[in-house]
Amino acid sequence: MKKIKLIIFHPYSSLGGADKSLARIIDGLDHNKYDIFFLSLNKVYITKFLYKKIKTVVIKKSKTIFSIFFVREFLKKFNANDKIIFLSNQNFANLISFIILQKFKSIKHVVIERNHLDEFKYNSNIFQFFKKKIIKFLMKLTYKYADLVLGNSKELSKDLTKLINKKVKTIYNPAFDKSIFKLSKLKIKFKKQKNIKIILNIGRLELQKNQITLLKAIKDIDNVNLIIIGYGSQEKKLKDFIKKNMLKNKVRILKNINNPYPFFKIADLFILSSVYEGFPNVLTEAIMLKVPIISSNCKSGPSEILMKKKGPQIFEKENYIDLKKKILSHLKKKQVICSRQKKLYASLRRFDKKIVLTEYDKIFQALVENSSSNN
Repeated sequence: MKKIKLIIFHPYSSLGGADKSLARIIDGLDHNKYDIFFLSLNKVYITKFLYKKIKTVVIKKSKTIFSIFFVREFLKKFNANDKIIFLSNQNFANLISFIILQKFKSIKHVVIERNHLDEFKYNSNIFQFFKKKIIKFLMKLTYKYADLVLGNSKELSKDLTKLINKKVKTIYNPAFDKSIFKLSKLKIKFKKQKNIKIILNIGRLELQKNQITLLKAIKDIDNVNLIIIGYGSQEKKLKDFIKKNMLKNKVRILKNINNPYPFFKIADLFILSSVYEGFPNVLTEAIMLKVPIISSNCKSGPSEILMKKKGPQIFEKENYIDLKKKILSHLKKKQVICSRQKKLYASLRRFDKKIVLTEYDKIFQALVENSSSNN
């Protein structure tokens, strides 16, 4: 049987959740049925998460828009009768992909959207404000022409469907991956102080993850240490806040951590402080490793993972006073949050790697079969 050529266009590979999800998809697919190519502008960090070998291509361009000619030339190398699926990941890459694929009508285009539309409400400057306005407008114009549009949470898919006037299919991230258990057992050099509770946050240091609200919330709480694992453009702002508020002995920011899972084992509480998400893998990982959770009520994902929109596990996004109350409540009555852990763990089957990968395989097979029958 001739293999399906699966080309994944993910311009900015990183150590984040998107790469982890893509890596689980790549590893979970049957490589006897798929030839997989991974196209990125920068260093291909995804290989750090992969167990199976794939063909990686570094485009060596500074911006996604400059990659158009290169990717087109790459696609010309395939035969006209090859079964090809071009999977683009995240809105800026998705939009460029429509330009790339204009002259390749036989290639099936799958678009993955990873963030809720609330993403467009948050901007760091006037340039970003107008850039996001344009991206949202172009999404509305172009996404309907994709062969398939995927969202990673139901709320994301529902709201995106309204915007683009095309049905968006929901496939959750393959976040329940049992290899996490083994990775969490590796030792780390971290000494936990007696009578000090550890609060953990994992996420890029960007406006989206909103760690500044978390810093404000824990500022006046005694006997807690905060570990933030991540890197990004907001690092200086966060460090300035830490310095100004004399939190140096209370907060640690750790960068370039390939394996964050051992930190869950020493954590007493995991906090997701985001202002928007798509599907936050870290929440499922915290549930797997039996760490109590407090999450913002951001769209989307947390309410679907935690199966609640209100309660001691949920705080009003950007409201550090509400978050502080929830943290203090947890420290006094830990059992209030922990009582739901078993129920939440049982619910993780929805995100099981094997189940999710079966869905991906079905839709990929259906795409190429439809293509064959139309030819």
